[in-house]
Formats: sequence, C-alpha cells, structure tokens
Amino acid sequence: MENQVVVISRQFGSGGRKIGKTLSDRLHIPYYDMALIEMASKRSEADYASLLEVDEKKIHRKWYEFSMEVGREYQMKRIPMNEELFDLQAEIIKDLVKQSPCIIIGRGADYILRNNKRLLSVFIHADMAVKVEVVCRHYNLSQEEALALIRKTDKQRSVYYNYYTDYKWGEVNNYDIALDRGKLGIEKCVDILEMLYQTL
Repeated sequence: MENQVVVISRQFGSGGRKIGKTLSDRLHIPYYDMALIEMASKRSEADYASLLEVDEKKIHRKWYEFSMEVGREYQMKRIPMNEELFDLQAEIIKDLVKQSPCIIIGRGADYILRNNKRLLSVFIHADMAVKVEVVCRHYNLSQEEALALIRKTDKQRSVYYNYYTDYKWGEVNNYDIALDRGKLGIEKCVDILEMLYQTL
C-alpha cells in the first residue's frame, strides 16, 4: 500500500511552510522543504548555493555540466541547472514517499505524485494585506518592498509550476483543498489538514 503524503503549494507569505511544519509535528511524520535542495546537491554533486538560486524558478542562466559516456569516450554535456534540479527533486520525492508518510512543500510534488492514491494536495492562500504583514515582519521590509517580493516570488512559482507540470498554479480544480490562511489562521488550517490526513 502507498504511503500517505500531504503536498502543500502556497502563495508567498501565506504561511504554507509553517502550516506544513506544524502538521508534521502533530502527525510525527517527516517534513521536506529546503532539505530537498540539500539532498539534490548531494545526489548530483552540484553546488548547493547554485541549486538554491534556481529552486522553484524557471530560468536558463545557470548550467549544470557533467560527463557522459559516448562509445568509448567521455564528453561533457550541459543542461540548464533548473532542469537538472527538477528531475533530481522528482526522483528524491518519489523515493521519500516510498520510505514513509511525509509532508512536502511545493516543487510540483502534487504533479509528480499525481498517481499516488493516498495523496492530499493542498493550496494555501491569503489576501494581500495578510501576506504583506507577514513578509514585512519576517524579512524586516517596508510594505512596498514586501509587496514587490510577494509579486515576484509568486510569479516565479507560477511560471515554474506551469512549465514543469500539466497543471496551472493556484487553479483550485488542481488541488484537493484550498485554505485561506488569512481567514482560518495557522492552527485551524492544521486542524483541517490533520482531519483529512486521517481519511487517506
């Protein structure tokens, strides 16, 4: 039988990461977010900082070079680092879900695991005022700076997600549930997800 897995997609500043971590603590199951980049770095021997720079972004400025055997000779092959990172994270995500139930944040994991019958895909959102307040406080930014960062990050996530999956980021039909963190709060969102997790 497949393991239960909760995948959380989220708007920047909506609290998706905190909701995932709190749910992980309650359920006593692993939580994967930034650790996925570290795992990809170790698996590929690519530089962690370079992978972090392209994480959840569809850009073509950085390249990953590796040797490939062609006949009896080795040749260097170059592919965009973000392409390499997506493929590596997809492999890692599938391996992690085979090992145990878990919670995964972003990275198109809902699409990668779309055939898992015990998948709960979640989208966390909030109105802009809530997100601006959170980002101002967390990053010590002005309201104007926070607003610009939110718009930039959400655009990057949307482009990334739409490019690597057959889904549309934020489209409610692509998720099992969408939760408004601004109206519900962190704890209520976790309560709802904990209840749904028990039904998987």
